[in-house]
Amino acid sequence: MTRTAGRKRRRVRDPEGTRARLLAAGFEEVYQHGFQAASVDDVLRRLRVTKGAFFHHFPSKLEFGYALVDEVIADMIRAQWVTPLSMSTDPLTTIGDAFEAGARELSKAPVNLGCPLNNLAQEMSPLDAGFRLRTQRVFELWMQTYEMALRRGQDQGTVSTAVDARGEAFALVAEIEGILSLAKNSQDRRALTIGAQNLRRRLSALRR
Repeated sequence: MTRTAGRKRRRVRDPEGTRARLLAAGFEEVYQHGFQAASVDDVLRRLRVTKGAFFHHFPSKLEFGYALVDEVIADMIRAQWVTPLSMSTDPLTTIGDAFEAGARELSKAPVNLGCPLNNLAQEMSPLDAGFRLRTQRVFELWMQTYEMALRRGQDQGTVSTAVDARGEAFALVAEIEGILSLAKNSQDRRALTIGAQNLRRRLSALRR
C-alpha cells in the first residue's frame, strides 16, 4: 500500500477528525470573508476534502454555519471566559486580564477582524432566525458567566454588594463588544489599548 493510499484510508476511518478539520477551516473562511461570502469550495480546497465528505457531515451550508456557532465559537467563549472565571477568586482582575490577552492576539494580526461572534450576529441575525437564536445563546452564556462570577465575588468580598450582577454582566459584554467593533473599524491598535484601560477603570469601580 502506498503512503498516499494510507493517508486516504486513515481519513476515511476518522470521520470525527474530518468533521473537526472542516469546522476549523470553515471558521477561518467565515471569519475572513463573512458567512454569506464564504465559499464551501474554498474550504474543501484547503483540506483536499470532497463535497461528498462535506455533505456527509453537514446537510447544507446553513447547517455548517450553525455548527460553527454552536461548537467553534461557543468553545472560544468557554476558553476565554467560562473556564478562567470558574477558577478565579478575583473575577474583576480575571476579566481584565482575559480581555487584554485577547486584545494582544488581535493586535498581532495583519488585519483586525474583530469578534467572530459579533461579526456573525451582525451579519446573519437579521436574515435567519437560526443564527439569531444560536448567537444569542452564546451571548447569554457569556453574560451568565460574568453574572455568576460577580455574584461569587460579592460572596467572597472582592465585588461590591451594591453591584447589580445581571445588569453589570450585560454592560460589560456590551462594552467589550463596542471596543472590539471600534478597533476593527478603525484598524488602529490604540483603540484596543484605550479600550482596555477604560475597561480596567470600570472593573475597579466595582470593587468592594
